[in-house]
Amino acid sequence: MRIAFGWISTILFVVLGLFLVAFGMLYASVNDYLPFHAAALPEAAREAARPLYFALMKLIGGASAALGMLGLYVTLLPMRRGLAGAGLMVSLSYAGALVMAAFVAETLHATTGAPTSWHIMGVLLGMTAAAFALHCAPPPAVRRADQG
Repeated sequence: MRIAFGWISTILFVVLGLFLVAFGMLYASVNDYLPFHAAALPEAAREAARPLYFALMKLIGGASAALGMLGLYVTLLPMRRGLAGAGLMVSLSYAGALVMAAFVAETLHATTGAPTSWHIMGVLLGMTAAAFALHCAPPPAVRRADQG
């Protein structure tokens, strides 16, 4: 069962890493306001905010893609080789980014009424927790011959 848990954990961490890379590529390559971002900004201010918006989108996109790539590397090499703390560090890194994204989405929603996607971050955070829990699952108990 421990082997199955290890594979499921690895698959979840890989899916999360790939999501972060894809998300980052999307954000870094947008050429217009995303609908939920446009909803947070009055139309009259959109043109003036355009340079800042695209700069931040590229920054967020690049950071997300880099986090995903680093997480994939750690998942597929150090973690699979049993390096102590590798699973914890990937989990904390992913969780930190997801919690901050949910906080920002909710703050933006509260101040502007823009649609929020916190539930997506919640699902991804749940996947991160599940991947880490499975990664940390104890090995099966070994019965000694004298235990019967």
